[in-house]
Amino acid sequence: MVDYTDLENVHRHVVATIVSPSFSVPVPRVQNVHLVPKPVLEAMRAGWLTGTHAERPITVTKLFDVYVTEEGLVFTHDKKLIAQTIAQHSSEECQRAFERLHAVTDVVEVTESSLLLRKRGDHNYGHWMVELLPRLWLAEQFMTPQRLVVPDAGNAMTHVIRDSIALSSTQPHQFLALDNQAVCFFKDLSIVEGLTDHGVYMSPLVFAQTDAMRACVPEVASQRLYVVRSGSPRAVVQEPEIRALLQHYRFRVVNPAELTFLEQVQLFKSAECVVGVMGAGMTNTLFCPRGAKVITLAPATMPDTFFAFIARLRGLYYHEIRGQMMEADTTQWDGPFSIMPAQLAALLEG
Repeated sequence: MVDYTDLENVHRHVVATIVSPSFSVPVPRVQNVHLVPKPVLEAMRAGWLTGTHAERPITVTKLFDVYVTEEGLVFTHDKKLIAQTIAQHSSEECQRAFERLHAVTDVVEVTESSLLLRKRGDHNYGHWMVELLPRLWLAEQFMTPQRLVVPDAGNAMTHVIRDSIALSSTQPHQFLALDNQAVCFFKDLSIVEGLTDHGVYMSPLVFAQTDAMRACVPEVASQRLYVVRSGSPRAVVQEPEIRALLQHYRFRVVNPAELTFLEQVQLFKSAECVVGVMGAGMTNTLFCPRGAKVITLAPATMPDTFFAFIARLRGLYYHEIRGQMMEADTTQWDGPFSIMPAQLAALLEG
């Protein structure tokens, strides 16, 4: 069984503690809330209904003689899992990491000072842009890590990771890309805590360099964007009607997966309105100008407050339309769902 320990009990040095400011956000405008199952509503309660978020400490902490495996789980030299590095990991994932650590015979040792930029779901564009990249910005105020520990994420996401760092950091970096099965031992590893708590909290500091990134990319004419997810099971069954409606309103159809990172920034920095199914591509709304309208189409069963947080902290006019899953009584959200095109039309007119 996994043996856990608290960060307070670990050999460490607190490099810096800063205060994330308090902020207030309105309750998001959501249509068809009656379709959302009660357990899903309860899961989103803190993210949707906490109007004022108090100040929170954010810490940069240097750890010594630790192991890293899975998606950013950190174990002490005597193989105890540091509880603060668990971020949405299931108990099964923690157990799997523990067993891997005890079974491995060939461990890579890293002696250079390193910064951990990994967490559960780190292959996802949204998780990287909002929950991991900002850790680098914060850490760089107080230190210059020799290596950045990032996910081994395949060709497209690797380009996003490196391009987003190049656009937002002035320091040269060496990368150590780890897959989930790798086990590495670090003599000197820094972690950043407190910027986000997925679904519950998002510090305004996660957007500390967003406007600077926008400024690096040339302007294009203002436009309206319809974000599509090719091949995804999470899709609106009324897609032909939705697409015809948006064409009437002169929307451009875009698939962010087919664009480079810089092309995505450029497109969204000039967008006056964005419509799309809830998913990673909608993360790009963080590059929209303040006051832009964002309409997210989402399955009623999807317990996600991520995009509402982005919109409210970036000063966007945000709406969600929740839709009924086509499979009856399902708790899944990666499947087809239904919305009323008339509701979308009314929001576009408003």
